[in-house]
Amino acid sequence: MKIWKSLILNTSLVFGSLVLAIVLGEIALRIAKIEYPPPLPADSESLAYTVKDPYRGWSPRPNVKTVWAGEGEVSELKMNSLGMRDQERTQAKPANSYRIAFLGDSFMEALQVPLEKTALSVMETQLKNCPILKGKTVEVLNFGVQGYGTAQELMTWRHHAQLFSPDLVMLGFYPGNDIRNNSRLLEHDHLRPYFVEEKGQLVEDLSFRSLNPMSPERDYYLFSNLDYLPYNLVNNSRILQLIRQAEIESKRRQLLQDYKETDINFYKEPPDQNWQQAWKITEQLITLLRDEVKAQGKDFMLIMVSDSFQVQPDPKKRQEFMQTYQIQDLFYPNKRIEALGQREGFSVFQLAESLKQEAEKTGVCLHGFKNAEPCGGHWNIQGNRIAGELMASQVCQRLMLQPPNPQK
Repeated sequence: MKIWKSLILNTSLVFGSLVLAIVLGEIALRIAKIEYPPPLPADSESLAYTVKDPYRGWSPRPNVKTVWAGEGEVSELKMNSLGMRDQERTQAKPANSYRIAFLGDSFMEALQVPLEKTALSVMETQLKNCPILKGKTVEVLNFGVQGYGTAQELMTWRHHAQLFSPDLVMLGFYPGNDIRNNSRLLEHDHLRPYFVEEKGQLVEDLSFRSLNPMSPERDYYLFSNLDYLPYNLVNNSRILQLIRQAEIESKRRQLLQDYKETDINFYKEPPDQNWQQAWKITEQLITLLRDEVKAQGKDFMLIMVSDSFQVQPDPKKRQEFMQTYQIQDLFYPNKRIEALGQREGFSVFQLAESLKQEAEKTGVCLHGFKNAEPCGGHWNIQGNRIAGELMASQVCQRLMLQPPNPQK
């Protein structure tokens, strides 16, 4: 009996000491104002994106309003009633109008700058001055979503964008991650559709639907094992938040190490079978999208989005980057997509060379913000403006050269 009493007493002391340590730790962290709130649950109405899109994995949440405080300018972030980062639109195409559906990723969505400063807003404004569009309502509909790859952009066309009856479909292709996004073996965020080749055909793989979108099942590097716990438990415990943050920071460092080569391999000939397959699937996806657009009687055009090192204003820094990572040609992906367009008969417009010339002439970076990577990352306000003007000019020239269509 004495043994049991002693055991119970010791256990109680240990348990009591543990509880006291937790309470004191919680008090100390709160006094120090140290907190790391966990990400909101997937069904939170305050999230800018729903993570329950059955075809794309995630998509903008209609009518949501929040504040963007990440890379770039701090500004209001608002999605329209149709689930787009755009001004309010109608699904029905207005009479006597010219409508462009622009598919793309974060470069097109452009959360880093105010809506009116995005490349697509600039493009729409500039196109209104195109002589052949005089008297028409011009619309450039923004279907860009951050993190999307070509597979998600194809699914956006199939299940969303085609409902808007555009005259022209434009695909913004960013080589920096679009190729990786299309490969299950190269991508780490698996809340997305993939396409696999079966008997010479691309077939949808929608297995992401079974994933828990707020757990490491989705992305080992983005989520903590504590995310399996109830949200309110972690949200109300500073100690659990601190443990979670330490794990996330460790995973972020591991991500940088694990993906160091992957993040620059798009500049090179495919170094292994995974990259060969990723390129093959990507080219097939682009061609399939073109085929489906053409089958609807719509025009198609691909825009090659610049990478920051391609348009670095200082030629010496470009050369140093190439030597460090043994890159032979910064424009390898551009030339490869250009060759695909020539083989498959669709137009490819290259932004990088014109942006590079402008950056060299002015010495001004067209990528990057003060609160993020200098001269890196996404287009800044100047980059968005020039890209929008270039795209508007290209589309206008294209329309001026086309024979008149009496049905339009």
